[in-house]
Amino acid sequence: MTPGSSMEKHDRLTPGSARLLLTVAALYLAQGVPFGVAMEALPTLLRKDGASLAALAWLPLVGLPWVLKVLWAPWVDNLWSSRLGRRRSWILPMQAIIILCLLGVATVGLTGATATVVVGLCVLASLASATQDTATDGLTAERFGGVMLARANALQVACTMIGFFVGGSGALILSGLAGRSAALVVLAAIVSVGFALVLAMREAPHAAPVRGQRASLVCLLRRPGAGSILATALFTALTAASGFGLAKLWLVDAGWPVEQIGLYGMVAGATTIIVGCGGAAWLIGRIGLFRVLAGGVMLCAAGLALWLGVASGVIAATHPVILAAMMIGAAGSGSASVGAMTLAMQFAARDDQAGTDMTAVQSSRDLGEIGASSVMTAVAAAGGYTLAFVIGLLLSGTALGAVGSARMGRAMRGDSGACKDV
Repeated sequence: MTPGSSMEKHDRLTPGSARLLLTVAALYLAQGVPFGVAMEALPTLLRKDGASLAALAWLPLVGLPWVLKVLWAPWVDNLWSSRLGRRRSWILPMQAIIILCLLGVATVGLTGATATVVVGLCVLASLASATQDTATDGLTAERFGGVMLARANALQVACTMIGFFVGGSGALILSGLAGRSAALVVLAAIVSVGFALVLAMREAPHAAPVRGQRASLVCLLRRPGAGSILATALFTALTAASGFGLAKLWLVDAGWPVEQIGLYGMVAGATTIIVGCGGAAWLIGRIGLFRVLAGGVMLCAAGLALWLGVASGVIAATHPVILAAMMIGAAGSGSASVGAMTLAMQFAARDDQAGTDMTAVQSSRDLGEIGASSVMTAVAAAGGYTLAFVIGLLLSGTALGAVGSARMGRAMRGDSGACKDV
């Protein structure tokens, strides 16, 4: 139980914890929807309408709020309405903004002529979903414990990915079947499920922060163990992301059909969700968090080793080998992600600024994923794919070192206690 909170901590499956788990799943899915629209559906549909590649190159900036949200995360922890509750005060309005933005795009129409307005609405939806993520992470860290926390984090990774697929590929399919506006209305209805569940949820009163105990990034960085938690998040993300982007580029350069690459990518995505996330949630309660986390990193390393063998010509690039490399890396990525986020939430739950702490960890992971994509591509361009995969393997060793440091640090310090500003 966090300081200043009287909320029940769910550490086993009960009707109450199941309802809360369903609510959290719906919220994480809703957060992924606008990101999928902006990053996949929007550029595809605008390109079909004749938009230039130069113009589409700016669309990834729609995701910038997810990197910068750490700057305003303390506000989400420090400010709320006692009538609505600490987390509902932010989740409800952010969900409403996302729904209104999707309906706004449906109203003006998703075409080349309305691109400026559409992009503006997508930026606003991205800002709202990123801010909501801070509140949702805080809610999850505060309300779940034990094996239920691992399950909640498995849902976090899996449902965010599902939401991205629904907002991206799902929107494209619906657009072809029923039209673009109808597709966006359906997406708004999906997001509304989370809004309705939070509206029906009761949140126990939470004491207002007193002077010297307000959430802040400085407070996080002063806590023992924060550095190892952030390093674990960064290097596990670097390791997990190193193989995916490089692998697809290598396959393109090797002359593989795009549709074949896309099909294998879908299989890898399903493996991440079902085997990686689901398996991690099941195993954490049986073999322990750090074994699952280290195992996920080692699976990522095994996938990278296969790609290294293929890129260097030691292993033939047959379909079974390529599929195995993708699936092993995907399973490792899902396991490492669930393990890293569960570790971070256990850490965050010991203080009264869970939203700020988790946002810092998420930003560290986002930085790792973005950095891996950019740096590995640059290395492959300068020195070849073999060198890039070797560096990916070295990163996996660094990630294992960060996991070991986090484990040792927690064993030495025990409960870090609450942070007080000075």
